[in-house]
Amino acid sequence: IYDFGEDEGALFLVMPLMEGGTLTHKLANGPLSLDEATDILRQLAPALDMTHGLKMVHRDMKPDNILFDKYGKPHIADFGIVKSAESTMTLTAGGIVGTPAYMSPEQVSSKDTIDGRSDIYSLGIILFQMLTGQRPFDADTPLALALKHVMEQPPSILDLKPELPVGCESILRKALHKEP
Repeated sequence: IYDFGEDEGALFLVMPLMEGGTLTHKLANGPLSLDEATDILRQLAPALDMTHGLKMVHRDMKPDNILFDKYGKPHIADFGIVKSAESTMTLTAGGIVGTPAYMSPEQVSSKDTIDGRSDIYSLGIILFQMLTGQRPFDADTPLALALKHVMEQPPSILDLKPELPVGCESILRKALHKEP
C-alpha cells in the first residue's frame, strides 16, 4: 500500500497496478504444478502473518483476491471486509461474511471468535484448488456450499492427485481442520 485516506467521506487505498491478473485467471488454464503452488504460498504466507500479527483477519481469501504484479509476484487484495481479531463487531449489516466456497467453518457459524486460523482455512481451500483444479466442496446453492465446510470432511487430495507427496495431505488436513 502506497497511501490511504478519505475523500468526501469515502475511504481509499493507493496500491501498485497489478498487471499480472488474478489467481482465478491462472487457474482457468488448469491446476498449477506443486512448485508453482508452493512458490505462491511462500510469498503469501508472510503477508497473512503480518496481517494476523496486527490482530486483523482478511475473511475473504479467494483466488479473485490474489493479484499478480507484472513480475508474477502474488499480492493479497480486497481488505474490504477485514475484521479486527479482537473485535466482535463485523463490517457488514449481518449475515455471513465472505465467499461461501472459501469460508471457514467458524465464518459459516457466524462465531465472534474468528481469528487468523480462518484465513489459513481459506488458504487451504486455495491450495487444494491450485493443486487439483477444483475446490474440495461443491453444491447447488451458496448456503449448501457453506454448510459443507461445517459438516463434511474434504476429500483426500491424494485420491485426486496420487502423484503428490504425502506431506500435501497432512498440510491440507491441518489447514482444513474443522476445529481450529
